[in-house]
Amino acid sequence: MSKALVLSGGGPLAVAWECGVLSGLAQSGLTMSSADFILGTSAGAIVGAQIASGRDPTMMAKTLIAEGEKASTGKAGSVYPPEAVGKLPELFAKSQTGDTGRVEVGAYALAASTPDSPAAYIEHMSSIVGFDTWPEKVGLVVVDIAVGKPRVLRRDCGATLGTGVAASCCLPGLHPPVLINGKHYMDGGLRSPANADLVGRFDTILVLSFNPPGPVGQRMISRVTAQVDELIASGARTSVTTPDEACLEAIGPNTMDFARRPEVVRQAMAQGIAIAGRISEVWL
Repeated sequence: MSKALVLSGGGPLAVAWECGVLSGLAQSGLTMSSADFILGTSAGAIVGAQIASGRDPTMMAKTLIAEGEKASTGKAGSVYPPEAVGKLPELFAKSQTGDTGRVEVGAYALAASTPDSPAAYIEHMSSIVGFDTWPEKVGLVVVDIAVGKPRVLRRDCGATLGTGVAASCCLPGLHPPVLINGKHYMDGGLRSPANADLVGRFDTILVLSFNPPGPVGQRMISRVTAQVDELIASGARTSVTTPDEACLEAIGPNTMDFARRPEVVRQAMAQGIAIAGRISEVWL
């Protein structure tokens, strides 16, 4: 039985939630190392690249808790420019209009001034990933700026794993587009939160789909639900997990709030443990 894991985007708190859920599942005896393929988008690319490379999700979760506690006491690194963060809703709305809209967003991304250079950004993301070898079973979703279409980067794309993760995570105005083999790429989440429809054909598919509370989160859920319905119609046994009420309360309205990571991780661990029985019925 072939199995795939899909990890969505959603910013720093999506990384925290996914690591927490995966840690809770692992503590319950369910590890995702048996997945034949892991598809990661943006935040999910950060998590998926590490899981596919063999990193323990519980260790990842503990690291996020420690980093988040530093952030809450003002000891963390610089935050994103408020004006750039404030423009993101407009950019995401434009991206949802189709390829042409994403081309326009891509033009903005290429022209925007960002806090870090392309080289510094890639180096930073590579240090987070911590692995040079690109696992065969991981794919990272990006958007090709020139045409506005998605692409799943695999190990044969001509880039390092850290560069691929950086490409999947580069939100316009926050990070510079990433150049790979003559093409500029930006955040895969601009096309879809999870891009579950790009995972391919597998017998069993587990989707971890992050969303914040409120209308924005509901729109994210609706997009993922439509893609999951297609997977189910194709015959795949598909299970979708979104943040529960305790996680939504921990997440709050700002998914870029690094200081909330510790509580999000803790609540997500509890959620992972709570859903382990349901997931095992599909995964094992």
